[in-house]
Amino acid sequence: MTAVNAAPTSARVLWTTVALAFSAVLLDGFDSAALAFSVPVLAGEWGLSRAAFTAPLVLTNLGVVVGYLACGPLSARLGRRRVLIGGVVFFAVSTLLTAVTLPVQSVPLLSVTRVLTGLGLGAVLPAAVALATDHAPVRRRQLVSVAVTLGLASGATLGGLFGGRMLQELGAAGVFWIAGGLPLALAAVMAWRLPAAAGAGADTADTARRAERVSELFPPGMRMNTALIWAFSFLAFLSAYTLQSWVPSLMGDFGFADSEAPLGLAFFSIGGIAGGVLLVWLASRVPIALALCALSLTGAACAFAIARADLGGTVLLVVLGGTGLGLVGSQIGQLAMAVALYPAATRTTGVGWAAALGRIGSIVGPAVAGVLLGLSLPGRDIVLLTTLPVLTAALCALLLWRRQAGGGAVPAAQRRT
Repeated sequence: MTAVNAAPTSARVLWTTVALAFSAVLLDGFDSAALAFSVPVLAGEWGLSRAAFTAPLVLTNLGVVVGYLACGPLSARLGRRRVLIGGVVFFAVSTLLTAVTLPVQSVPLLSVTRVLTGLGLGAVLPAAVALATDHAPVRRRQLVSVAVTLGLASGATLGGLFGGRMLQELGAAGVFWIAGGLPLALAAVMAWRLPAAAGAGADTADTARRAERVSELFPPGMRMNTALIWAFSFLAFLSAYTLQSWVPSLMGDFGFADSEAPLGLAFFSIGGIAGGVLLVWLASRVPIALALCALSLTGAACAFAIARADLGGTVLLVVLGGTGLGLVGSQIGQLAMAVALYPAATRTTGVGWAAALGRIGSIVGPAVAGVLLGLSLPGRDIVLLTTLPVLTAALCALLLWRRQAGGGAVPAAQRRT
């Protein structure tokens, strides 16, 4: 048994950690969505097409991938608490730099500031999830993981609900001033109140070195499980981020005005929150891999309805929420599966690599969609194309469930925890 479980964490310390980790991820989600719901306004002000903003949208996610991959080694050397607080400060300062440089109206400069922002954003999620689950008893780790990860969808929801009003009253620069200022304030609170990882002092140098090696995620009996989680993560993020990045820009194809475009992101993200809550309920009753399969199929069905049914207005927004329920719920669930799969010594690296493979999908999906948008492909067809990777992700989850039922999945990691 590891040091993580040797000394039980008090309820006060646990929920303080969860609350601060959730808040960090919430602001991460808001910042990640800020550019997406600002694109229609920026395109009009700068006299550019919406597809011209593909580079900053994609490069944000590229920075996130690098941040995810760096999180494991940095956590092994510096500790998860320092990495989490440092990531929040880094993306806050980079976002404020975006706000300062927006009046220049330069897409290349925007791309630079957003890739820097992505580096900080990427360090936050795996460190937050790993730190919070370190303090949780084994039976509650999936719940804590989902609760913290829900911050991403919650932050995007806030952006969708209030983004239109903020853009009207403050302009795009004002949005980024808020997106950068709030995390700086949170970082100060975290420096004061956030506990270190449970049992952090018990880690040896050998454990730290092992945590850095991706080969530790491929011991005998776990190789196929890791490969399936990586594939699921890539496909789930590809689909979810394609829509999260471009839904505000596609809403015009469905009869919505630019001022109403953030509503699409809001309903998609609200559905994602509902998907996370549903996942918690399902995970206590069925294997999580089977729950992920069901959510993926739900997302694919709703996306197909948007693409091929004659929907509009409120009905379309509700079905878009169903799409978010399936896609974002699946995205949240893959991290919960990674938390359950890997032991404490490699948990940050395992979560980070699963998230990184997902974020590679989040680069590929929006990039391809941006090219298709530039080629004037109708929004309905772009949405339809997202169903293909979602269905493949459902197959990966089904295979994971079959391996779990046959004793080839999660139990190996749990025995080592």
